[in-house]
Amino acid sequence: MSFTSFKPAPLRTREQIAREVHAVSRRRGLTETATIIALMTISTEVGSSDGNGNRQWWCPSNPTNDPDTEGFPHDSTSDDNRSSGYFQQQPGPNGEAWWGTASQRMTLDAAADMFLDRLSDDYVNARDAHSAGVFAQLVQGSAFPDRYREKWDEAHEVLARALNGQVQVPAQQQAGWAGDPVWLEEVLRPVLGDKLKTLAGWENSGVGDFGDIWGVMWHHTGNSRERAESIRAGRPDLQGPLANLHIAPDGTVTIVAVGVCNHSGRGSGFGLPANAANNRLIGVECAWPTINPDGSYRADERWPDAQIISMRDVAAALTTRLGYGAERNIGHKEWAGSAQGKWDPGNLSMDWFRGEVAKAMRGEFSEPTPVAVTPAPVPHLPKPTNTRTDRELLEEIWEQLRGPLGNGWIQLGDKSLIDYVASLGRYVSILESRLAELSAARPAKPAKKAPAKAAAKKAPAKKAPAKKAPAKKVPAKKAPASRATAKKAAARKAPAKKKAVASKAPAKKAPAKKTSARKASARKALAS
Repeated sequence: MSFTSFKPAPLRTREQIAREVHAVSRRRGLTETATIIALMTISTEVGSSDGNGNRQWWCPSNPTNDPDTEGFPHDSTSDDNRSSGYFQQQPGPNGEAWWGTASQRMTLDAAADMFLDRLSDDYVNARDAHSAGVFAQLVQGSAFPDRYREKWDEAHEVLARALNGQVQVPAQQQAGWAGDPVWLEEVLRPVLGDKLKTLAGWENSGVGDFGDIWGVMWHHTGNSRERAESIRAGRPDLQGPLANLHIAPDGTVTIVAVGVCNHSGRGSGFGLPANAANNRLIGVECAWPTINPDGSYRADERWPDAQIISMRDVAAALTTRLGYGAERNIGHKEWAGSAQGKWDPGNLSMDWFRGEVAKAMRGEFSEPTPVAVTPAPVPHLPKPTNTRTDRELLEEIWEQLRGPLGNGWIQLGDKSLIDYVASLGRYVSILESRLAELSAARPAKPAKKAPAKAAAKKAPAKKAPAKKAPAKKVPAKKAPASRATAKKAAARKAPAKKKAVASKAPAKKAPAKKTSARKASARKALAS
């Protein structure tokens, strides 16, 4: 609140204001708790000391940003945005009636009526400073939501005097807690019932003592099958316990340790000491996501309803016990994202989650008291051949990669398997580069012969038709054989051909047939 001037005295005393506001509450059928929340709001918005050092509640106009308010009774002025009156209500940027007219904002009765009209119906659940402050913030939407609860005691004292001592100030626990949260089971059992389990020795487990607890940090394990026992045991590279609580997919919550746990790591923000927030934050590990046989997982996997409900109820119970609001629940990714590249708790929107926690703190989820459910009979399954646990297998894989002590393998020159393979990769790159240089330095001759060799290899296929030439020349080559055959045929047909020869070519064959002529002459002589 930024006042610019005060009159010598306020329009009303705090007690007068309390009586008028309480009259509005009674007129609306509301209880004294509603009046207390309204008075906490007035004290936060316009409470300030007068010139004598006495605390007063003022009614400022806003001549700079809402000049209409100057026309109504006021005892001070301010330039705080467009706000005015006891509840610092304001119009919209273009004069919209966000909070009624200037007259309503500057008149206590009307301003109180507008405030109480917007007060959530379950305000009766406000039993302490923190929860009452939450209800006030829901109406006001202040940039400083934690300030309302600071006026819890003052509001009760003023109202008690206003009503002649009829109102008693309830005992109020101071916000925050310093030291180990030894009350974990006491706080969580009423909201979780049989869903709450504990590991043996949790009361003495931890790596140190808590300081002033700021809030709760939320993580996911990276495997939905991760058990609370492994969270307590830790990892080869990080001493356990790794969180105070473990929440399984079925909603079972297990208290792992009461002391400081190694879970936050490097990070910064939220007013916490950089890289050293383990003793300021209660750590919760949620078993998620499902890991497939090939080691893959779905980044968009939906969180189980039972798990989310338990997470919500745990967050509401813890922050209520600490005396803080839902905003004191943060994700590991919000603290260590830039420093460690963390994304847990996975795809869960922390803004949405804090909204659900706030609803739970207001009592908006009316679920029946948890009851014990008889588990189904355990099916008979064949005994696995490999009896080692997931943790033992993971440790073996880790050892194979990093070496027995995490410092590499002697056989590999004190390198891990990954580092050694990486060094081999460098040599491969060198060899490839050298081979490329040698290849570039070779004579070009082998490359030129390649086409010739290719042509030579194909020559037989191209000359295939030439091999058939003898078949085409058969008549010519066999001509002599044909003549010989003709002679033989002529010899066989000699009697027939002799007549043909004698009649057709007597002149040509005469020399060869002298004997025949003589025989013919002799036959003629005999005939005569």
